[in-house]
Amino acid sequence: MRYVIIGNGCAGLRAAQAIRERDPAGDITIVDCERHPCYYRMRLPDYISGWRKRDFVFMVAEDFYRENRIRLMAGEVVTALRPGQHEVTLASGGSLAYDRLLIASGARPRELAVPGSDLDGVVYLRTLDQADDIIRRGNEAHRAVALGGGLLGVEMARAFNEMGLETHYLIREDRFWPQMLDAAGSELVEGVLKENGVLLRKEDGIEEIRGEGGRVRGVLTASGEELESDLLGVAIGVVSNLEFLEGSGVETDRGIIVDDHLRCNLPDIYAAGDAAQALDVASGEHRVVTSLLNAQRQGEVAGTNMSGGDAALEGVVPYNVIVIYKLPVACIGLDLPPDEEGYEILTGDYPKDGKYRKLVLRDGILVGATFIGDIGEARFAEALIRKRADLSSWRDRLFREDFNLRHLP
Repeated sequence: MRYVIIGNGCAGLRAAQAIRERDPAGDITIVDCERHPCYYRMRLPDYISGWRKRDFVFMVAEDFYRENRIRLMAGEVVTALRPGQHEVTLASGGSLAYDRLLIASGARPRELAVPGSDLDGVVYLRTLDQADDIIRRGNEAHRAVALGGGLLGVEMARAFNEMGLETHYLIREDRFWPQMLDAAGSELVEGVLKENGVLLRKEDGIEEIRGEGGRVRGVLTASGEELESDLLGVAIGVVSNLEFLEGSGVETDRGIIVDDHLRCNLPDIYAAGDAAQALDVASGEHRVVTSLLNAQRQGEVAGTNMSGGDAALEGVVPYNVIVIYKLPVACIGLDLPPDEEGYEILTGDYPKDGKYRKLVLRDGILVGATFIGDIGEARFAEALIRKRADLSSWRDRLFREDFNLRHLP
């Protein structure tokens, strides 16, 4: 059996491992545009900030592929998919035939479209090569601006700050991570940023990037203020890498539409990770969920099924964990529900003592949770959401001092 995996990220790697466990003799090829062994993207900010050494970011060593008889075509790009011929074409020429194909092509940063966005010094953080470049630039810089109200935006602001750069952090919305956090939760995060010297600017964006000699020298904000800067980090979202699928017949939306076995609409083709759009248990909609936990689970399910197994994902649950200056934050499932009947937001007497705890119910069923300061219940909350647990009979005990979600059967 010939297995081809497009993408050497967490989803692609875990799929290859699952295939090898089930099919010791199968021919496995991973194609990826990067030239490194698989690594944790979530660890790149710690590497930039100097907290961790470069070796810390890698998930496997270079000899992993040889030891597991996996052919890694590093630095190679897939340009097209020909499902009728069961093959993919390569930028270097030629093609690869497959019996089973996994598309785990990941995502790329959404680019900022303002005057000056092509200046030298506008940086994005998605790859290890980009992290190396930011470290080099940071050693020559004095001031930085980070743009983006999500997880990567705050991580870039923290990393710039810990590199010793005067750092302005711009959030377009009225709070940090507005897709997941309410005002009370955001306030805790904003407080720790300010305590550590990050210059936070909410409800502000960038109208223009100004330069000199082709290099960034500052930005003009939406509020009309000019900020000097040698480095601008942009984190305004990601876009799934799907361009090579044009004309292939693979059904796509924001990602590749897949069923609970990670199969797409064409035979022998699967998708996983940031390229896949699967059923979100909490919202009931098909969504691209970008998280390490989701990528690994989808990769395992896809690899199992590609090699003759019968595994079901049973939907995805957004699961995001971050530590900001020693303040842990976890958001799971549907944190900010729509303004509809049936939803109930419970916070007890939080925030208190620098901690926050919030549970979101829909008709008594847990669909979302937020933990700040103490995230020990996060994995239990994710399991309860996945199981569509009805907490109605526990409602009066959920915020008692002696209660913890791990107590639930």
